[in-house]
Amino acid sequence: MSQPKSPKICNYSYYRTLSLNLKYYRNRLELTQEQTAAKAEISVKYLSQIESSSFNYPPTLEVLFDLANALGVEPFQLFREL
Repeated sequence: MSQPKSPKICNYSYYRTLSLNLKYYRNRLELTQEQTAAKAEISVKYLSQIESSSFNYPPTLEVLFDLANALGVEPFQLFREL
């Protein structure tokens, strides 16, 4: 099994959109990072890193699916510019 890859610079705009959308949908539901992280079963620190685009390894599909479920949106909505 290979090691997770660090995010590529050429994909930064996707990660930025993901970060902005996570914050938008979380705030729309008036959820804290703590509440959202608990619903998605991830750490608050990791959610904070994803929301700020400052992570070393991109979130897996499972994490993205769990976040989408926690926020009541379809996964594709996390990547669609608002």
